[in-house]
Amino acid sequence: MTGSTGADAVALALRSAGCDVVFGLPGVHNLALWPACARAGVRIVGSRHEQGAAYAADGFARVTGRPGVAFVTTGPGAANTLGAVGEAWAVHSPIVIVASDVATSIRRPGVYRGSLHESVDQAALFRTVTKATLDVPDADGIGAAVAVALALANAAPAGPVYVGVPTDLLSGAAPAMALPPPPMDPVPAEPGPLARAARALASARRPVLWIGGGARDASSAVDRVATRLGAPVITTFQGRGVLPADHPLLVAAPPHEPEVTALLERADTSLVVGSDLDGPNTQNWKLPLPEPRVAVNIDAADATKNYAADVVVEADAGSALDALAERLAPEPRPPWADVAAVEAAVRADLLREPGAAAALAFVDRTMAAVTGDALVFADMTVPGYWLAGYAPVARPRSLHYPMGWGTLGFAFPAAVGAAVAAGSGRPVVAVCGDGGFLYAPGELATVVQEHLPLTLVVVDDGGYGMLRYGHEADELPSLGTELHTPDFAALARSFGADAVTVDGIGDDYESALRDATTSGRPAVVHVRARLEPPRTTSPRWPRRA
Repeated sequence: MTGSTGADAVALALRSAGCDVVFGLPGVHNLALWPACARAGVRIVGSRHEQGAAYAADGFARVTGRPGVAFVTTGPGAANTLGAVGEAWAVHSPIVIVASDVATSIRRPGVYRGSLHESVDQAALFRTVTKATLDVPDADGIGAAVAVALALANAAPAGPVYVGVPTDLLSGAAPAMALPPPPMDPVPAEPGPLARAARALASARRPVLWIGGGARDASSAVDRVATRLGAPVITTFQGRGVLPADHPLLVAAPPHEPEVTALLERADTSLVVGSDLDGPNTQNWKLPLPEPRVAVNIDAADATKNYAADVVVEADAGSALDALAERLAPEPRPPWADVAAVEAAVRADLLREPGAAAALAFVDRTMAAVTGDALVFADMTVPGYWLAGYAPVARPRSLHYPMGWGTLGFAFPAAVGAAVAAGSGRPVVAVCGDGGFLYAPGELATVVQEHLPLTLVVVDDGGYGMLRYGHEADELPSLGTELHTPDFAALARSFGADAVTVDGIGDDYESALRDATTSGRPAVVHVRARLEPPRTTSPRWPRRA
């Protein structure tokens, strides 16, 4: 292709890889990407902050399993994405940041000259929160760098990749080559570890499955193995929805609950799939995991960095579990634990806790108001903690929660990416607190401009509710937890979204949320309510001491 620019090379590389939508914010250095993408048939959804663009790319990636892409401009534009890139990195979400950089004719390696938006080494900002950083040295390398970045981001273990392109290369002449992505075949398991894993599981009397986000596309294989073993299934936050909420072997409660911990203590073998057994899910590694332990993970080091394993099957979760199932007796074993009784005991115990009845009512009413195929994004907020741990989830990749870096302000802009991916096919709901929503209120303009069927729930308790926990009321003003907040409904209407304010989490809330999610329009439900945090939050971990 002759007469093309570096920006055309970026656009064609994206289109060739099957990427037809990106998120971005234009600046003087990257503006050439907009007409180039229009020529290539790549849609750019305009964010109002670079962090919002990166979060939207992450939300897109989480619900589709395909790389999400964000365009940002040089210097501060690129730097603004770092919080969101770190969240994607912590949970292995495949996103690609394409950032412009200062012109090749201006920059000198290791020297800050003071040109507009200049950094001494812009790529260095990203090296601790990405799989790779790619600095494009010349025009010939632009298309290849984007193609490689997309492939790297999606290759197991997935994660963010940064691509830096000097602004003069974007606007200058460059070859635009169609570069199809390499095939992404599952990583097979080695026969030896598979055989040892099968022997350990077959001899177990009380096995348990611990399922993480790395297994969220392996639902049928998880079901086969669990059924053949008669094993209860416990999921991490990222693993929610791998089995449907009504599956007879699914423990529909987080491992932090004492009754679930007791179940783990009764087990005699654990199969850990697609999880690094991180601190938030294990109460900083105080949770008992029965031995022997069998781990299935695409990365052996990731599988054993926190808990030792007797057998490690280094492979793609789906192919490894299918192979394991073939080595187990085909007749389903009767379950060794009464999962329904465990769940009932968890709920009964919770209802004895001050404030838990209201929080569970919030979860129940929220999930009753949205359809079973809704995509729900929960922020780092007390109502988000309850949803992440206790909401019934019908399908994989349906509930998303920033328990990687734990970034406040994730849910709303990430839900924008999900809404773009889902189109009008599935309702999208973001649940934020009043503090977290104010990280990115400008993304309401994106939602309205793009006519996205996204419902934002703002649970307003007048401050940072989680930070209040455990402090006496007379200390709060000096802790910075109390906030002056706007009229959220009026703010939403000023952007052109539908909006309603309700008091409490009763019938009015459920009705307002149901109306919003079925309207197919951008909507905000402002809820004035205060909830107590659940035991999944670190100040309330039962094993914190």
